[in-house]
Amino acid sequence: MRWFLVFWILATGALAQKPMIGDAGWQFDESRFDPRFPAMREWARAGVQGGIPARSATPVRATLRPGDNLQQAIDQVATKGGGVILLRKGDYPIRQTVTIRSGVILRGEHRDSTRLLVQMKAPFFKTNGSTPATGFAVTDAERVGVENLTMRYAAVSFEPNDRADTNAAWSPDVFHRPELRDTTVYVHLLIFTRCRNSWVDGCTFLWAGAHPLGVSACQHMTLRHNIIDRAYIKQDSRHGGYYGCWGSSYCLFYNETVRRIRHFALMLPGCRYNVVLNCNFEVDVNFHDRDDGDNLVEGCRIHTPVWHSWTAVTTGTPAKHGPPGKGNLLFNNAVRSKGKPGFSTKVPLLAQSSVIYVVTNQFGSPIVSPLRDARPPKGGTLYAVRPKP
Repeated sequence: MRWFLVFWILATGALAQKPMIGDAGWQFDESRFDPRFPAMREWARAGVQGGIPARSATPVRATLRPGDNLQQAIDQVATKGGGVILLRKGDYPIRQTVTIRSGVILRGEHRDSTRLLVQMKAPFFKTNGSTPATGFAVTDAERVGVENLTMRYAAVSFEPNDRADTNAAWSPDVFHRPELRDTTVYVHLLIFTRCRNSWVDGCTFLWAGAHPLGVSACQHMTLRHNIIDRAYIKQDSRHGGYYGCWGSSYCLFYNETVRRIRHFALMLPGCRYNVVLNCNFEVDVNFHDRDDGDNLVEGCRIHTPVWHSWTAVTTGTPAKHGPPGKGNLLFNNAVRSKGKPGFSTKVPLLAQSSVIYVVTNQFGSPIVSPLRDARPPKGGTLYAVRPKP
């Protein structure tokens, strides 16, 4: 894990002395607008409207320690209009779903030492007609924040099945065979559903049961400076191992580090005008199931390991998924597919920093191809924002 901690320190250290992407006080930079790409105006609107509030802007309404009743504190703070719940260092066992309500910000005292340990168990929901189990659920809420803490699935003693070595050989067991050591680990860590103007900032998600983090049918969400590493459920048709942007729009994913899960997915109708910026992926970026298109991936490192089952950018399969939408663009990304340079291991297509690439919107075509007019954007970026004067 040392290399991505270094990545995190360098990235956040460099940004600490100036306004960060996703903060309050940013606006569209008209001087860099390129009329070939009208979606630039929409991409500039991605993220929390008005930006994530400064840590000092919202009062602390409750301070908790391990053993205190977290759900009770959330309900009380929400009833009083919202505010910060500060979680002191320590381990917080989570044995049933915690519901975070509008206006509540969960903030850890220390990112690595404030640990929310999800100890729930649940079978695969399709086998018993139940709904998916989630450690932390945010539904129909606004202005919810989760900051500076660790969530980890901790209901079993064995580790997820994956590989530590990027160059380890491919094997079908990681992504294509079911988890049989325990069949009741189908538990997500943190899922937002039908939410607006909420954020996850500076958190770590480890060893998820199923999905570590996802936004479903949401708008104007900011997810930045988070580390996602490992999941137990990553097998075919088992609905696990996704960092998911499902049917959501105007979401900003910035400086995210994602490793050893199934996919980072931009998918389903309603998925439009999302921006994925300067992220560090060791999983594929997956467009499928009829997203609405016009999503942007810029300045990212996308390196799938040899043992991963997908190339750097993927689109699903005709037998299971609908095709991606139109206008999904890739610019200035560093790409390696299963250890080989480029977007594909079969037909090498190198990712040139000066070329804009488009994701196919029909099966049977190359997954990624240079845009017909692939000249660099006028201002050197498709995400044209600047701090307000």
